[in-house]
Amino acid sequence: MRPKPYTAPDAVFTAKLGAWQPYSRGFISAFGPNGFARLNALDRRFDPGRRKIVALTFENRFAPLGGLAAVMRLLPGSLRKAAEDVIILTPLYVNIPSVKEAVDDGPLTLAVPPRKFSSPPYKGEFSCYIDGDAPVTAYYIGIEGRFTASPNPYAYDNPDDLLDDSLAFCAAVPFVLRELGFCRDILFHAHDWETAPVALTSKIAMLDGVLESARTVLTLHNSFDCGIGAARKKLYFGVEGDGRRGDRKGKGADAKGAAGKGIDPKGAGDGGWVKNVADTVLQMSIPLLNGPLTTVSTPFAAELRDDPLQRTVFTTHLQDVFAVNPPVGIENGMFGKPYLRYTYAALSWARQGNYSKLLAQKGRFRDKMLEVVAEMQGRDGVIGGLSEVLGAGHPPAAPGRPVFFMSGRLDLSQKGFDVIFHAVRKFQPGRAGLIFCPSSADRVKHAKELAFFKKVADEMPGDIVVWPFRISGDEYTSVVLGSSFLLMPSFYEPFGAATEGLMLGTPVVARATGGLQVQVRPYGACPPYDTGATGILYREEGDEGWKEILESPVAGRVKVPLYQSMVDAALGALSAAEAVFADPDLYGRMVVNGMDSLRSFSWDAAVCKYRRVYDAASRRGFFDD
Repeated sequence: MRPKPYTAPDAVFTAKLGAWQPYSRGFISAFGPNGFARLNALDRRFDPGRRKIVALTFENRFAPLGGLAAVMRLLPGSLRKAAEDVIILTPLYVNIPSVKEAVDDGPLTLAVPPRKFSSPPYKGEFSCYIDGDAPVTAYYIGIEGRFTASPNPYAYDNPDDLLDDSLAFCAAVPFVLRELGFCRDILFHAHDWETAPVALTSKIAMLDGVLESARTVLTLHNSFDCGIGAARKKLYFGVEGDGRRGDRKGKGADAKGAAGKGIDPKGAGDGGWVKNVADTVLQMSIPLLNGPLTTVSTPFAAELRDDPLQRTVFTTHLQDVFAVNPPVGIENGMFGKPYLRYTYAALSWARQGNYSKLLAQKGRFRDKMLEVVAEMQGRDGVIGGLSEVLGAGHPPAAPGRPVFFMSGRLDLSQKGFDVIFHAVRKFQPGRAGLIFCPSSADRVKHAKELAFFKKVADEMPGDIVVWPFRISGDEYTSVVLGSSFLLMPSFYEPFGAATEGLMLGTPVVARATGGLQVQVRPYGACPPYDTGATGILYREEGDEGWKEILESPVAGRVKVPLYQSMVDAALGALSAAEAVFADPDLYGRMVVNGMDSLRSFSWDAAVCKYRRVYDAASRRGFFDD
């Protein structure tokens, strides 16, 4: 089934923004009528003209993993250029080597020595470091006994450790700000569930006199959530009750849904402010936002409520809170700076319909890619191998076979890499090459997945190579530059990084989901000659069977009819890509279209929309008498 072209007009954003209203019942439920009345009085001190944006993130430049780190590298600086007063608060991960190096020898210097704090009944000790090299002032919060994950912020064997990191961080943030001298007109911009609890802890801090005025907005870069059990409700918020724990436990976990009912406790803890806390972090936090809930693309904002995978598996328990604060999409800008890899002459000729110089350069990039492939073959853990193939710059009669490249975090509850393996194994031997780099692969944790990839690679010697380890930035760039197509077969993709391929002159083949629909102008949707296409999108028939897919072992998923349809759709897309690659004019036009399309992905445009969200939170973020 060919996906329909997707457009995201600003009118949709404007209409959703204008319709947003604060949710008084959420505050009354959490704090009771008296607490709500006091918060209402305190929050009138907020001065919109003096707002200070405090961005909260669990990923940072010393501890990156996915798209959130890239966003936090670019968005705060763009906001500052737009005259917003912005700082960043993020955890200090004591066991991540780059963080330890930055503390010992690098730019992280102590800004606040260890201080005890109490957010009744939780008690802890924090310290704070400042990043002297950051373009936007960034503070790194250390908390005794917390943020011990390595090699990335989410790498815990027990997911409750990540939850405790989240709750402790959000409890400490108001006290850190007070020590730094920031106590009023704070507008928290929380990112993902790990920092969302600040919507509650900042209000507790106001009632306790730690902060004078603070409001919160939230951006979801994914649909992850985490349940909160009764013990943690009591420890961090002073709430007693039997609460039901949500099934979703952080990065990559499966959600079977969680009850949306709050708790009416018999009594509160030492603080006494919080009367009611829902069963998951997002159920608790979203009703307490002071502005519209945002996510990183307009399609994903709709999918959170309507897509069969999201609604039946990941966000079933969130539909009630989405109803009171519907997600609004704000597209990211580009994650990298455009860099002219092709000569001006080649691009100029291509824009006039002569692609010979462009494809000759693409062929040379392909040769360099093959050099990287040969060098990689000696590394420990490599699966399979790729036979040498002709470059794209060779005469049309011998263009060489297409080489597809895909990479990313090995999370098969989201990424759908296995779909491509099932599709490629239906190709005739030698028909195409596949390079796959599951950058977060762990030989023990992902043994079954790696065994499946090896089985398919062994069936197709010379056609598939798998690099189950992280490669360098230069190696990644060389492989993307030289590949014929970048593959993104995601089950869902809030925004995605298709622009990384387009920027390097590599068209994208992707499943039509989330932000990929914004980034890729699909072949077949621009008749009669597809003059504007930048890649190929595919989508399966049907929408039932997601639970069966995610609950099946990777090798057994193909027995599910919906998955079979997805494999067939992916095979059709790969075959279409093969046909495009064999036509030099069609392929050359797609390459230059992709590079030219990047003009539409602007952080300035994203900043304009985020500032409108901040305006709504600043001016309409609380309640009339």
